[in-house]
Amino acid sequence: MLSEKDKIFYFSLLPPALTTLGLLALIVSTIGAKAALVLPQALAILAANVWDPENERYGLLAPVLGTLVVASIAGAVSLALGLPLTLAVAELLRGRLGSVLQTLLEMASAFPTVVIGLWSARYLAPFLSENVMKPLYSSFGFIPTFSCRPLGGYSLLTAGLAIGFSVVPYTASIMIESYRLIPSTYREACYGIGATRYETARILVSLARPAIAGSVLLGVARAMGETTIAAMTVGNAMNISACLFEPSYTVPALIAAQFGNANLYRYAEPVLYLAALVVLALALALSAVGFKLVSGWRVRIVG
Repeated sequence: MLSEKDKIFYFSLLPPALTTLGLLALIVSTIGAKAALVLPQALAILAANVWDPENERYGLLAPVLGTLVVASIAGAVSLALGLPLTLAVAELLRGRLGSVLQTLLEMASAFPTVVIGLWSARYLAPFLSENVMKPLYSSFGFIPTFSCRPLGGYSLLTAGLAIGFSVVPYTASIMIESYRLIPSTYREACYGIGATRYETARILVSLARPAIAGSVLLGVARAMGETTIAAMTVGNAMNISACLFEPSYTVPALIAAQFGNANLYRYAEPVLYLAALVVLALALALSAVGFKLVSGWRVRIVG
């Protein structure tokens, strides 16, 4: 039974909570209403690969596939960098040094994405083109992933890596908090049977695997909606290719590039709203799965 003060506190939280949910519902319903004109042709639009506003011909296959590829690369980057950072902060560098590193990591999460986009377009793309893409194309061009000649570095690979860098602080923070929730009895048990520090870390990482997977999925969901970095690095071309060196599109980059003139055509704007709905649905689905994995694991591990 709640006390009088608890009831007052509870009801005082309802207005902002309901306002937030109401705003989210309003956003989704507005986007859905704007896309209603093309919803009957949604499957045909998603299966086509063309963007010709002059002739009112539209397709979203390349941007949707590009979004999935770029977000997958970003997720791999966040795992490859986030897990070592987690072990450094929570296992190897305990104390003040670990706290400083975690503080820097949290500060990095507020880094403007436009700055990352500028750096990636100016320095990362040429670097990858000369030092990664061309050597891979020369040596392993028979593999479909590396089978296209690099053109300036603006590509799915560059966009995925750049966006991956931007989501690392987010995923690493979730990993660190989850790792620290593991009861100390597990670590003590490992040391009690003679396990080394490295072996103990491996066991604890294995124990935290669901939370790590969930944090990566949450990072992928965030990467799907990244606009600025994608627009500046992906190449903005309606290409579908198995090669990661090809320029392509992501849905957010397409919306950013085409929305300004979309009102000049009858169907361009509704198609862009349909694209936004697709990304929203994918991001919400991945976020729900990721949150379920993380929260479910925390309940089981903490009790």
